[in-house]
Amino acid sequence: MGIEDEVAKAKSGLGGLVDKAKELATDDKIDGTAEKLKGLAPDSVDGYVDKAAEQAKRLND
Repeated sequence: MGIEDEVAKAKSGLGGLVDKAKELATDDKIDGTAEKLKGLAPDSVDGYVDKAAEQAKRLND
C-alpha cells in the first residue's frame, strides 16, 4: 500500500465519523443540551448558548 492509499483510507474514515456525529446531533438533542447548559450557567450567557445551539443546528443540515 502506498501513501495515497493510506490518505484515502483516512479520509473515508473521517467522513464516516462526521456522518455519525451528524446522526447523533439531532436538533432535539442540541436544544436539550442548550437548556441544560442554560440551567447551569449564569443567566448572562443564555443568549450565547442559544446562538451556539442555532449555529450547531445550521451546521448539521
